[in-house]
Amino acid sequence: MGKKWLKGAVALIAFPLLLSGCMFGPDQEGATPIDPPPKKMDTNEKDKSNEKSKENQSSGKTDKKGSTAKAAKKNELELYFMTDSGYLAPYALNIPKVEGIAKEAVKYMVKDGPGESMLPKGFSGILPKNTQVKGLEIKEGTATINLSKEFLSYKKEMEGDILSAITWTLTGFDSVKRVNIQVDGKALETMPKGKSAAQHLTRAGGINVELAQGIDAAHSMPVTLYFLGQTPENDIYYVPVTRMINRSSNVAEATLKELVRGPLTGSDLVTALAETTKVNGVQVKGDTAIADFGKELLQYSDKHEASEDALKTIILSLTENSAVKKVKITVDGKSDVSEDKSFEKPVSRPEKVNPGGI
Repeated sequence: MGKKWLKGAVALIAFPLLLSGCMFGPDQEGATPIDPPPKKMDTNEKDKSNEKSKENQSSGKTDKKGSTAKAAKKNELELYFMTDSGYLAPYALNIPKVEGIAKEAVKYMVKDGPGESMLPKGFSGILPKNTQVKGLEIKEGTATINLSKEFLSYKKEMEGDILSAITWTLTGFDSVKRVNIQVDGKALETMPKGKSAAQHLTRAGGINVELAQGIDAAHSMPVTLYFLGQTPENDIYYVPVTRMINRSSNVAEATLKELVRGPLTGSDLVTALAETTKVNGVQVKGDTAIADFGKELLQYSDKHEASEDALKTIILSLTENSAVKKVKITVDGKSDVSEDKSFEKPVSRPEKVNPGGI
């Protein structure tokens, strides 16, 4: 496990977060949505896929399996799971629609529970085995979840991750801003092993929290960055990491500079940006951030374009740490950064960070 733990600093996140104005889950309307992260395939597979698509278009045929898959995507819910790299990561599962869908969703996060067979290799349930979800009530922005006593059988070192996974999953629902935890119907004020608070949990607590080298946590602020993880089957997925850094009045620009610096030494994650990438600056106009980079962003291929992973980690990170709803990426003031012409316009955050089927 290459994860760097920040001991004692998580409680400090809420205060500096107010200074940085962090905000998650921007509205998706009025912007060009970006595609989900592509599953790796070799050149022959790409050619065959493109040929099949062209044949279907020319013949007027529709792919029934494709239509079914698209319909299933609409029913996906994004839950948080542990990965074999030691980090929590979101992954979308197609959960059957039932009354009380938030309660149902948490059941799929239990180790060896109903969601286990639906996960890619390297992902696993985060809640202790045999944990039952007895109830979940959402009232005035607060989700109060009632869990069985098996929930308390966790390992001490997993306490923070378990709380983060529950919090980030439930606050993914528009109606939920904070989370309270109960066990057998009684409010759990603090967790029994690490004494972490179990009431009034929000995303201000961060996820996969780490402290940048040489930073005093008491005078820091959090930024959540998106790096890349890889499954044993070589599929790429995005991982949010909350890093404590020196306070800055320009949170968006500080976010991008940290993204370029990449994961901390010893991490199993990687960055999609070259460490030489220059951040020229970030301007915010209305609900749109215009992020301008140096030409290093275009060194991904001989075609002098940026990789999709690089563009998506930029969009995910900027929309995570500011109130912007859309991001336009330029290089030395020019918007020609990719063969995908959708990137020439402001692009909104994807509805799902890691859609099912990565």
